[in-house]
Amino acid sequence: MRYRPEKKVRPYRLKTGPFPLSEVKATETTDQQRIGQLTQDLVEVEHKLKHRNEMMEALATQNVESACETLLVKLLHLVDLEAGAILLYRREQLSHLVTQGVEDIELIEKDLDQYSVLRRAFVMRKSVQLPAAEGMYESAVPVQSPSNGGVVGIIYLKHPFEQFNLEQVGDILDLSRKLGMTLERHLLFHQMEHEKIKTYQLLDSIREAVLYIESSGEQIYANQALLNMFPPKLVNQAQGFRHAYERATSLFEHIDQADALHDYIGQLMNGEIPGETIELSAFRGNLLLSAYAERIAIANVEWGMMLVLRDVTKEKELDLKQSEFVSIVSHELRTPLSSIMGFTELLMRRTLDGPRQKKYLETIHSETVRLAELIDDILEIQKGEDLTQGTTKKRMDLKKLVFEMRPMFDLASSKHRIRVAFEPGRYELTASEEKMKQLFTNLIMNAIKYSPDGGLIQIKGVVQDHLIRLTVEDEGIGIPEKSVPFIFDKFYRADNSDTRKIGGTGLGLAICQMIVKDHDGTISVQSEEGIGSTFTVEFPIEMVTE
Repeated sequence: MRYRPEKKVRPYRLKTGPFPLSEVKATETTDQQRIGQLTQDLVEVEHKLKHRNEMMEALATQNVESACETLLVKLLHLVDLEAGAILLYRREQLSHLVTQGVEDIELIEKDLDQYSVLRRAFVMRKSVQLPAAEGMYESAVPVQSPSNGGVVGIIYLKHPFEQFNLEQVGDILDLSRKLGMTLERHLLFHQMEHEKIKTYQLLDSIREAVLYIESSGEQIYANQALLNMFPPKLVNQAQGFRHAYERATSLFEHIDQADALHDYIGQLMNGEIPGETIELSAFRGNLLLSAYAERIAIANVEWGMMLVLRDVTKEKELDLKQSEFVSIVSHELRTPLSSIMGFTELLMRRTLDGPRQKKYLETIHSETVRLAELIDDILEIQKGEDLTQGTTKKRMDLKKLVFEMRPMFDLASSKHRIRVAFEPGRYELTASEEKMKQLFTNLIMNAIKYSPDGGLIQIKGVVQDHLIRLTVEDEGIGIPEKSVPFIFDKFYRADNSDTRKIGGTGLGLAICQMIVKDHDGTISVQSEEGIGSTFTVEFPIEMVTE
C-alpha cells in the first residue's frame, strides 16, 4: 500500500521592529483563518470518528454480509473515493460481494483472472496496486484470518491518484484487521453451530434413546428416539422448568419405577456415574428398558453426562417365546416319544397275543404320525417368514378346490357330517394350491378335533362386499372369551379341561393365519363356549379376474 505525504505548512517567519497597522490587521485575519481552519479540522475529525464508530458498531451488531454494506460506504467516505468493493471468501471461493461504483460482473471476472489485482492480492497475501484505464488506479488489500493468515476477504478500491496518504492507509489497514477478526469470529460461530447441528443429527440417528445433561445442570438434550418413546416434554428448554433435574425427570412420568429412575438421575446430577445397568419398565409394563450412563469429558474436564435407554421389549419377548417354545416342544415331543418307547419295550420284552400286539403297534403308529405332524408344524412355523418358498401361486378356483377335498373330510371322522354350500359367484384368485389345501385341512381338522362328540361341520362360501368370504362352522366345545384374542398365537391353547383332554401343539391356527396373510387376506373367529366356533377367511376381490 503506497501513501502520499501531506504538504507541510511552512512555519510563520517573525520580523523585527514595530508592526505596521496593516500588518496587525493581516495578523488578526490570519488568526481568524487559523481558528476557522482548526474548527473545520475538528469537524472533519469528528465526522471521521463518527464514521469509525459506526463501522465498529456495524461489525459488532450486524451479520457480516449486512455490515459490509455499511463498512464500504463509510470507508469510501473516509478515503474520499466513490468506487470500491468488499469481497468475502469461504474455502477460497468467492461467497459474497458488496460494491459501489463498480459492476459486480467486473469484479467476478477479475476474481477469475490470475493476473488481476484481486488474484495477486489473494495469492501474495499482501496489498497490491495496479494502474487501470483512463488514468485510474486500483488497489486490493487482503483481509486475513488472525489465526492462520488465510485470506477471507479483499478490500478493493478504485482511485484517481497514485498514492494514499498515511491517514488513509491507516484507515484501510485498520478496517482490514477488524474485518478479519470479525470474519473469524463469525466463522468460528458458524463452525460451532455446524458441529452442534451435526452432533444433534448424530444423536437423532441413534436408535437408542439418549438424554444428555450438562454438568452445569442448566442444559439438557433429548434425542428423537427418546421423544418418540416418551411424550415430548422438552418443547422449549428455556421455559417451563427451573433446572435440568426437573426437565429430565418430567420426561419419564410413565416409568413404572419412578423413584429408582429419579435416584439414578440424581446421582448423575451430583457427578456420580453408576457403573451398573438398571432395568426399567414403562407404560405399565408394556415397554421394557435397559438404562446406563456415561461421563462426557474433554481433556479431563467433565462437560456432562449421557443417559442411554435401550428398548429391550422385543428381546425380552423373544427370550420368553423361545423359552416357551422349548418348553412346549419338549413336552409335545416327549409325550409321543414316551408312548412309542413304552409300547416298543413291551413288544420287545413280552410275548403278546395277536390282538394285543396289533393294538400296541397301532398305538405306536398313531404316535409316530402325531410326532411327524408336530415336526412338520414346527418346520412350517420356522419358515413362516418366507411362506412362498418352494410354492408357486397361480390362478385357481377355491370352490372347486374345496369340493375336491370334501371326500377326504368325510373320511376324517365317522361322527361328523360335512356340509359344503357356496352361493353363486366366481371364487377365482391367484394363490398357492398347496397352501390353500393346507389352510382348509387345518381348519376342518381343527373343527373335527374340537367337536369330539361329533355334529355338523359347515363350509360356506360367498362373494360379497368386494371379498371372497369362506367360513367353517362347528358345533364343538367353543373357545373361552378370554382366549379368543390369542387363539392365532403360536403354541397358544385355550386353557380349560376339555382342551387339555384333546391335546395338540397350538400351531395349526398360527399356520392358518400365516397362509392367509401371505395371500393378503384376513382370518377371524367367533365362538361361544359350549355352542361352537365359526372361523372366517376373507380374500380381497381385487385378486379375482372377472
